[in-house]
This record gives sequence, C-alpha cells and structure tokens, in this order.
Amino acid sequence: MDALRVGIYKSPDIPQSFRVYASNVERHLSSLGIAAIPFSGSKDMPRTADVLWDIRSGGGNPPLEFMMNGPPLVITVHGFAPVTLSGWEYFKTIRGALMSGRYAREKLARWKELKEGVAGLIAVSDYTKGEAVQMTGIPADRIAVCHHGVDTASFTHDPGIPHENYFLHVSNDEPRKNVARIVAAFRRLRKGSNVKLLLKLPEKHADRYRGIDGVEVIEGMLSTEELAMLYRRALGFVFPSLYEGFGMPILEAMACGCPVITSNVSACPEVAGDAALVLDPRNEGALFDAMRTLHQDKAMRERLVQDGLERILSFSWRQSAACHAKIFRSVTHEAIK
Repeated sequence: MDALRVGIYKSPDIPQSFRVYASNVERHLSSLGIAAIPFSGSKDMPRTADVLWDIRSGGGNPPLEFMMNGPPLVITVHGFAPVTLSGWEYFKTIRGALMSGRYAREKLARWKELKEGVAGLIAVSDYTKGEAVQMTGIPADRIAVCHHGVDTASFTHDPGIPHENYFLHVSNDEPRKNVARIVAAFRRLRKGSNVKLLLKLPEKHADRYRGIDGVEVIEGMLSTEELAMLYRRALGFVFPSLYEGFGMPILEAMACGCPVITSNVSACPEVAGDAALVLDPRNEGALFDAMRTLHQDKAMRERLVQDGLERILSFSWRQSAACHAKIFRSVTHEAIK
C-alpha cells in the first residue's frame, strides 16, 4: 500500500512552538504510513499530495487562500487568544489593544468566507475545539481533538535531585502569560523568606523585572536539558495563564517531577487534570496562597510530583500522530466520494 502523501506548510515565520509541535508529530508519521512533504509557500506547494496540512493557525489565524485550490486542506487550530481575550490582556501596545476589536472581527469574517474550503480541523484541546465551532462556524463533526504529547526522552524525572528554594516561570512574557501577577504574588511571599523566583523570558523583556528582590531573570537560549534541569530543581512551576490553547509547559514540568500551579481557564485545567494546583489566574491572592502552600508543605509537593508523573502517561506524541493520521485519511476518503 502506497504511503499517504501529506504536504506540511512550514513558512519561515511560523512560531517556534508550532514548529516543535509539528516536528514531534512528523517524526511518527512514516511509521503510520504517511510521507511528509514540507513546503514553504505557493510556489513549492505539492499539488500532487493527497492532503495539505497547515500547522500555523494560532491566534485564530484564518486559512491562507493559496492553499484552498489544491488537495484537501487540514488546519491545526492552536487557539483564539486575541479574539477571546480583551485587547488589554493580549496585546503589548496601546495601539494593539485599541485595535483589537477590529482585528478580531476581520479574522472571524475571513473564517466565515473560507470555511467551506477547509476539509478538516485539528484542535489541540477540547477547549479549542469548542472555540473553533463558535468562532469559525465549522461543524463539530469536521473537527478532531488531537492533544499534544510530551517528550519523555528529554523531560525526565530524577528523584535523586532535590527541589531547591525557587519557583520557576517560563514564557514569552505576553500579557496573557500573567507575569506581572506572578511577580506581585511572589513579592508578598518573599517577605520573611529567602525564596527566589526564576523567570525565563525573552531577552528584550527582561529589563522590566530586574532589580526586584528575589527575582532572577534568565537570559539567552537554553538547551532542552538546561530547561529540564530548571524544572527538576524548582519548588514549583508557576503558569497561571489567562489563555492557553493547550499549555505544553504544564506537561514538561510534570514530566520532570516539578509541582505545577496553573489556571482554571482555557485549556489549562484540561491538561493539568487533578495533578496541579488550579486557580483563578486573575486572583493575585489565590496565586500567593498556592505559592505559599508549595513553599511550606513538602507533603503537598511530593503528592503533586507523583500525580504529575501519572498524568503525563495520558499524553504521547505517538498517540497524537496517530490522531493526526486518522484525520488525514478521513478527509482523503471524503474527497474521493
């Protein structure tokens, strides 16, 4: 039986997190009878492929028109943060916040125009699927949920490594990542203790957090092993996002034996299950209480470590790739009918 040929759209401007997702799925596709054909634009689009796969619909990005006139198109939807959140909670500039309503309307209008040309959607969470139905008008039966996996070869737990006296946060410092509230809650916790907060943020955003007592900003690129070691040694990973389409760092931290604090909104509780401290991300007091609990309660930390290690067993990239393969085959069969 010939392999199913899937053209994978990988333009140069695709965010790194989407590339990580696609590469983790892609490395399992050949064993599932699928041949991957990468392309970067209209000029090298493989028109003889059986399916096209657009990996880049984050932020509610609508389909790209040049892919609508080729093989059946499958789009991965990572979320609708700039459409769902208020402009002040998503955009970094005043202009962006003021223009957010128009921005959202234009995106949704484009989805309505082009939705009939989309053979299938892959949503990275049940939460994202619900939003996709509401935002795009594409019916639920054309949307499949394929959860991300976690790289358990890189993100591993070593029980011989003790937790050190710091909390960790890793993000791109977008407003939805809630770093200001993390720092505010930490400053309350810091009073009367020597606990630290390590922030791994883009270098251009680091200056705003320098000079805060107990806060250490990590600059530059980290290798996967360096990031894993930060997770392993932390008292807890603090990730109270206002919006996540999935929330892969939650699983990475759990795989390293790091207790997790995360939010009760968007896809975060879906990913964390009962294996994390889950709270209202807009409630600074609740965030302070959760950090204080992890700082003081060793038994709670140990319980969350074990719960997290069990939780990650429900997420694998092989399983995610099999879910993707099923969608690719189903839209091919529909096109043949």
